[in-house]
Amino acid sequence: MNLETIELDKKDKVAIITLNRPKLLNAVNEQLVWDFQKATEDVKNDDDIRVVILKGSGRGFSAGADLSERGASWKGSKDALMRGYKPFFKNIIDMPKPVIGSIAGPAAGIGAAIAMSCDLRVMSEDSYILSVFSNIALVPDGGLSWYLPKFMGFSKAYEHAIEAKKISAQDCLEYGIANKVVALDELERTTLTWAENLAKRSSQSLNHTKRLMRESLHLGYWDTFHNEAEIQNELTVSSQNREAVKAFFEKREPNFD
Repeated sequence: MNLETIELDKKDKVAIITLNRPKLLNAVNEQLVWDFQKATEDVKNDDDIRVVILKGSGRGFSAGADLSERGASWKGSKDALMRGYKPFFKNIIDMPKPVIGSIAGPAAGIGAAIAMSCDLRVMSEDSYILSVFSNIALVPDGGLSWYLPKFMGFSKAYEHAIEAKKISAQDCLEYGIANKVVALDELERTTLTWAENLAKRSSQSLNHTKRLMRESLHLGYWDTFHNEAEIQNELTVSSQNREAVKAFFEKREPNFD
């Protein structure tokens, strides 16, 4: 697979997708959009991959859209969002395996939306989320108008969006946006260790829990209750469930390979 602006590495059931335009703080141009679609589609359909890490190269996660780009094929912003961005967001959200965002430096604009689309986030102490759109007289996009109020509540999310205020890593931790905040020199190791540990756990449990919890954000209690019952009915007769129960009684770690 030929990728010009993305690096894709796979090892021991973990895939690492790296946004790779470091000289521009991984600003998103059209080529990166197409590469990102391919990379996320690839890991989504790779049954050997249990966990995905998404990161940026160099000093930051992503500074957002590349405003210096000329000659892109988009026929307006709606076309860019629907034809370009939506497919990779859908891959991240719909892929059954967990996606961990490893965030250093800025995650701004569409970069903030990419960070927020991940299922889990590890942030360096110097990193931040920034809905920068109001600085150029635009509205948040990439789903930020949905994500930020879910975590922060309407008033705080609105304040940060219309004033283009940074949400620091520490504030992200307090709002539940960040799962972990670590020193910059510990970010890569902490993220990879977490991914490797998750990859050893039951894939069916990770995958179905993601699906149930994602769906619960737009379903009622009883709909989720019934969906849990249907899935649980399948999983309690599965080989992974039998191995986990056997390992429990034998006082050992289960082997889900």
